[in-house]
Amino acid sequence: MIEFQALMRAIHKSVKDAAKSVEGETIDFIKRFFDEEERNDPKDPHNTEPVLRPKTCSMEFPSRTADGIENVTAEIPILALCPISSPRITEVKFSTELEVTTNTDGKLMVSFPDPNKKKSLLGGKGEKQESSNTRIEITLTGSEPPEGLKRLIEGYERTLRAQIPG
Repeated sequence: MIEFQALMRAIHKSVKDAAKSVEGETIDFIKRFFDEEERNDPKDPHNTEPVLRPKTCSMEFPSRTADGIENVTAEIPILALCPISSPRITEVKFSTELEVTTNTDGKLMVSFPDPNKKKSLLGGKGEKQESSNTRIEITLTGSEPPEGLKRLIEGYERTLRAQIPG
């Protein structure tokens, strides 16, 4: 048997570890669509903080002009062309059957019943019943992804629309 509080801490820690793993996906996402470059700021030569520049590709678009149709080249952020999936843990549900008791200190103690072991009624005679005495469902809900990433992508999409003729 373990304390109920220890069970909750273990579940919470596992969910936090899983969320950190998902955060690593976000860092990989940034590396996939941005290059880190040194900042060359003539106004502040001491500012050596790196800057992220979007990875781009050149694309040609037909544009109608007075002389007919001509191709115009635009630098397109790759981020604006790819489907974006932002993995995140929004909710975790944990359901189980437990044996719940209290110890001498009044703390809530829980254990997971052996599914093969059942208690018998009336001193071992008659029907057998489940050894658990409680069913518990724990729901942990996460937060929304950062609004900054959504706005960043929207900004690049606006830049893309401004570059495309017509």
